Amino acid sequence: MKKITILLLIICVCLSLSLLIACGGGGRRTVSIPNYLCFTATGESAVWMNEYRTVNPLPTLEYSKDGKIWEDFVIGTTTVKLADGEKVYFRGDNASFSESSTRYLNFEMTGSIAASGNIMSLLDKSCESVTFPNDYCYYSLFRNCTALTSAPELPATALAEGCYAYMFDGCENLTTGPELPATTLAESCYCGMFAECTSLTVAPELPATTLAEKCYWCMFFGCTNLTTGPELPATTLAESCYSGMFKRCTNLTAAPELPATTLAKSCYYNMFAECTSLTVAPGLPATTLAESCYMDMFNGCTNLTTGPELPATTLAESCYYGMFEECTSLTVAPGLPATTLAIDCYVYMFKRCTNLTTAPELPATTLADWCYGAMFAECTSLTVAPELPATTLAKGCYTSMFFGCTNLTSIKVYFTDWRRNYYKEEKKRITTPTLFWVSGVSNTASVKFYYKKGLDVTTKDNSHVHKNWTLIPF
Repeated sequence: MKKITILLLIICVCLSLSLLIACGGGGRRTVSIPNYLCFTATGESAVWMNEYRTVNPLPTLEYSKDGKIWEDFVIGTTTVKLADGEKVYFRGDNASFSESSTRYLNFEMTGSIAASGNIMSLLDKSCESVTFPNDYCYYSLFRNCTALTSAPELPATALAEGCYAYMFDGCENLTTGPELPATTLAESCYCGMFAECTSLTVAPELPATTLAEKCYWCMFFGCTNLTTGPELPATTLAESCYSGMFKRCTNLTAAPELPATTLAKSCYYNMFAECTSLTVAPGLPATTLAESCYMDMFNGCTNLTTGPELPATTLAESCYYGMFEECTSLTVAPGLPATTLAIDCYVYMFKRCTNLTTAPELPATTLADWCYGAMFAECTSLTVAPELPATTLAKGCYTSMFFGCTNLTSIKVYFTDWRRNYYKEEKKRITTPTLFWVSGVSNTASVKFYYKKGLDVTTKDNSHVHKNWTLIPF
């Protein structure tokens, strides 16, 4: 009997120790909740989710306010109301989520909500997955959630097409982006991800060195409080990879370095367009260009005073198209050393650069169709046109080149044939080399026109020479 009593006593002591350990020193049990996606409310708030067009199959989700008791979260029906400081967790095991850019799921919110935890808990209750099961998985997930103040964790290391596209678009109270550790990108993976996040002040790091088509397309478009861009270490680019990336970031003062030397079609298209606080452009070391690679890159950067060096000698179609258009503070143009041009290569390059006083030398003697079209149009401070050494012209090559250059006083050309096919069109494009090339230039003797003997200067109009100019043959 005594032995049984002692045995029972030992068992009771062991059970007591077990309970003490389970409950912690304070006697209250500590519950370990996996790193589920979590929303924490400030003030009264609410969360629900809608389906935009049919998503098939529709994911199944659960929610909990304490991490212990779980209820079904019915997409399109369930609304979770939160009091000040209250949390709600989400989890699910799903083989897919949103389907495409036209069939997707979107959280909606009221109040003020801080997100935390692992976004992958919507796909995997264990929170261990770091890959996506399908393209466009989290497309537009928090789009226009103006109540969202912080982002959840995005731990995926290998991305899928469109997986984060427009994820936080219009989240105007989001101040800091999540870490983005992925080094394997996919087409359009970050497309428009933080567009119009007008309170975003710090951009996440972007460590990937191998890019994908449209991967950063308009990623920070309209982030008007972003002052510094992330480092962009890639040296080999992909088609449209940086297109519109910082467009309308009106407080961006420091552009990231751009070390890439292997470019791709439209890779920098519109990248810094309308960044009105940018004063210095990043270096552009590439010597071989790609189609439309710098097209509209700094268009509308009204405070840009210094352009980058442009060492490229191998051009491509539309490569510099509109690159500095409406850069009204630019006074000196960068050098353009190429001697063989490409179709549309310099079209609109300095259009409406109203403070440009010095044009670059244009050494090319082999022209291309529409190569200089409207290149200096409305450069009202330009007084001396660059010499035009080419002796043989191409279709539309000088069309509107000096249109609206009201203070121009000197032009020197080496061609001897105007090629008078004024109104002939090819694929609806004017083929006359000099159509309207001096429209708006002063019609006074103060303008000196230097031309090679043999050039017919008897026609006096906006496409040839003005009647009151001083004509000087050489």
